[in-house]
Amino acid sequence: MTHPSPRPSGRPLVVAHRGSSASAPENTLAAFEAALRAGADLLELDVRLDGDGVPVVLHDETLDRTTDRSGAVADLPSSAVRAADAGAWFSPAFAGQRVPTLREVVDLVALHGSGGLLVEFKGTWSPAAVAGAVATLRTAGVAGRSVVQSFEVETVAALRDVAPDVRRALLVLTPGSPPAPGALGQSLRDLAHDPFTALSTPVGQARAEAGRAVADLGVVAVNPYVGGLVASPHVVAEYHAAGVATYPWTVDEPRLWADLLRHGVDGIITDDPGRLRGFLDAREVRSSQDEALEDRRLLTLAATRQGAPATGLTPV
Repeated sequence: MTHPSPRPSGRPLVVAHRGSSASAPENTLAAFEAALRAGADLLELDVRLDGDGVPVVLHDETLDRTTDRSGAVADLPSSAVRAADAGAWFSPAFAGQRVPTLREVVDLVALHGSGGLLVEFKGTWSPAAVAGAVATLRTAGVAGRSVVQSFEVETVAALRDVAPDVRRALLVLTPGSPPAPGALGQSLRDLAHDPFTALSTPVGQARAEAGRAVADLGVVAVNPYVGGLVASPHVVAEYHAAGVATYPWTVDEPRLWADLLRHGVDGIITDDPGRLRGFLDAREVRSSQDEALEDRRLLTLAATRQGAPATGLTPV
């Protein structure tokens, strides 16, 4: 099993956080379509079950923040979830966008023909529940270009047992936080209390934790909050030494993009995939120009030393 790799040029993957959520309402078909058109390599999305057991794409436990309705998704029938307007809160231009099902997003990716999925399973899922979601990926033919992930070790273990051939990742708040039931909530409290200490990872700890995740869960990537890599950039090399890729979340600042690139991350999860794609394209152009200038400099130097005209042309 291999982890999703950067493009042949060595550039990191562009991962669209809840779609192109800087330009469209998060986790809607409009956001995912925009991300694909912007050239995102992977669409990151959140999946949870509604009251009828249908996998729907929504980050929060409730409809309150991103729709015109309220209530816990797990307690609502599919008809109620589908009736909610998931776009007007972002802009009147997106009024009428709905909470999509996983099937709808998968079909969009399959129809587009390029791009893959980074599917986060929210909360704890049973093997039977994840089996249905993974079957949706398989039926549409996109399982091979998808990665499934969760903060919950139990859910990643269920994905391992049900679909060992589908690539898996472990989400963590900080690189050194050991995966354990309820660890995320405690980590968030620690982060709020003492950010510097919570985000710092002692040398060797990230590699050890990633190694255990590989051995126990068969993950191909460990994806931390970007603050953990900023505080402890040595973590990227430790993850690679443990045999996993890393896609930090959520990164929207060019200054941080440049810093992460220097440390060799394999992908960047961002709200603005079009802008990140442009940033990477511009770096490649600049790199090519720099190489051409260096080649010209060396050619001129060689010609000068040989007593030839410094034009790079053979004299007649």
